[in-house]
Formats: sequence, C-alpha cells, structure tokens
Amino acid sequence: MKQLFKKLGIIHLLGVIILIVLLFNSFLLARTMGHVQLPGEMSSIDIAREGARMSISLNEQLARDVDVFETSAVREVIAQFKYEVDRASTVEDIVTLVTDYSIKVQGVITREQESKRRDAVLSLISQDTKLPTYRGEDVISVWKGEDGVRIVDPTTLLTDETKEELFEHPLLQGPSWSLIEIAVKDGQATLMTSRSMLDKIRILEDDKSNLERTLKQVKSQAGYSDINGTGIIVEMYDSEVGFSSIDIVHDRDVRDVVNELFAAGARGVSVGGQRLITTSSIRCAGPIILVNQKPIAVDPIVIKAVGDAEVLQSSLELIRRELKEFGIGIEVTIEESITLPAYSE
Repeated sequence: MKQLFKKLGIIHLLGVIILIVLLFNSFLLARTMGHVQLPGEMSSIDIAREGARMSISLNEQLARDVDVFETSAVREVIAQFKYEVDRASTVEDIVTLVTDYSIKVQGVITREQESKRRDAVLSLISQDTKLPTYRGEDVISVWKGEDGVRIVDPTTLLTDETKEELFEHPLLQGPSWSLIEIAVKDGQATLMTSRSMLDKIRILEDDKSNLERTLKQVKSQAGYSDINGTGIIVEMYDSEVGFSSIDIVHDRDVRDVVNELFAAGARGVSVGGQRLITTSSIRCAGPIILVNQKPIAVDPIVIKAVGDAEVLQSSLELIRRELKEFGIGIEVTIEESITLPAYSE
C-alpha cells in the first residue's frame, strides 16, 4: 500500500511538473507575441518612440558636424520630427515617421550645407583685390570633383591668394559637390543660380512625401485605410433569460457604445468587421442588425476600437451598468495590437 501511495505521489508530482512546464511555455509564447509584459517593462510603442528619439539625436549630431544645426530650416524640420514622434499613437506610425523624416532631415541638411558653400564661394570671390577695378563681364565656375576643387576663371580675374583660399576653405572640403557659378560685372560679383535644379527636385520630393504621409493619415482617420494600434474588443451579448425585445441587443445599444468610444478618442471603430465612417449606418431590420447596409453576426456583436485602451474601457462603464439591468452583457478586452479593416462599399 505504501508503494502504491508512493507511486501515486510520484505521478502527481510529474503532473505538477508537466503543468508548470506547459504554463511556462505558454508564458514565453505570450511574451514573444507581445501579449504579456513584466512590471516596469517598456511597451512596444515606447520602444519604438525611444528608437525614433535616437534617430533624431543622430540627425542633430550630423547637422552639428557639418555646422548647419543652428540654421532655421534644420531646427524647424527637427522640431517637427520630434513633435510628430511624440504625438504618434502606433508603432507603424512611428516607423513611417522615422523613415520619412530621416530622409527629409538629411535633405534639408544637405541643402543648407550647399547654401553655406555657395555663400562661402561668393564671399571669397567678392573679396578678391582685383575685383573692384575689373570692368566687363565674366563667369567664374567652381566645383569639387574626385580630384579636388576645380576653378574655371576665363579672364584670370582671381588672384592666386583667392584661388588658394577656395582650395583650402573648410566648407569646400569633403565629398564632391555640384557647380557654383559666380557672375562678375563691373566689379560686382553675384551668384548666378541660388538653387540648382537638383535642389528644386529635392524640394518637390519632400513636398510629395509630406503630401503622401498626410493623405495616409487622413485616409486612416476617415476610415478608408487599415489602422493598427492598441485598443479594446467589446462583445455585446443578449440576455440569457427571456426572449422579449428588451432582452436582445438593439441597434440603438450598439450606436450608444460606438458614440461613447468616439467621444473617448477612438481613432477608428469597426462593428461586426465593418469599419465605420461618417456616413455609416447601424440599424435593425427585423431580427438582423445591419452595419453599412450589411448584416453582421450577433450574440455576441463584436466591436473593435483603436485608441487609448484604458480610456476607451472606462468610457463604457455607465452603459455596461445600464444594460446589465436588462440582462444584456458587455465584455471588454484590452488588446496590445488591433487591426481595423478599411471601409468597403
């Protein structure tokens, strides 16, 4: 008998060990999928935001290294970068911002660097001692190729000292840069083209990227593109007792929940898999509930909302208590990642 109890004890112990292993594996799987976080652990969006701030710091350092950080254009674009990252509400938005703004910031840095380079060339040529006495017209070309700074001075207007300064000026060192043309007329030097065609193309590309990003945000907010982020899943159940009209979820109950979610700052809401837009309708047609004129599954009616999960959850407390009196149940689950589909007709 003792051996039997001993054997049963060993089997029980093995069962407990197996259970612990299964629970541990489940925990690891949930951690890997991002469903479980340890106390004090950063969320995925916090990690993404921290990475974006590191990208901003690197861009700031790049601007300082080439001595353009103090220019208004660079400071403005970096400030806009910081603002957009701080207000972004999803990891996807932050990744898009880092990609777009890194290109944009570096483009602005390059343009400001080229602007300072043009100003330096113009200043050096304007200070040439032979310039005030020159009468006539000339065009002096300066650029940097693989073999160094090149100067084309058709009338040998520039002194050797000016040419040496052009060769050695700090702003004119580094990688190759495009042609700068200085027009000289009767002792006055002027920059022929303040912006090259390449500059104009870059500006147009920046404008295009900004418009595309804005369009994507507008489409997402309006419901015409997918949206992903933290949020909640709401399930509305008919009463378990009774079969009268007051014991089932009606269209007005769904509308009340949806209105509360939007009032609480939801960035997007879907009902029964149908994304809601400004012209969406939620109505009963006999025992069927139609959303966007399409029937949806009921008992439960599933509502998904993307936004601040805790705020969205708390916004439904009053409705939950009111509907509970009629036996109608509302269950709310907080989700780290929810994807809402785009509206489709």
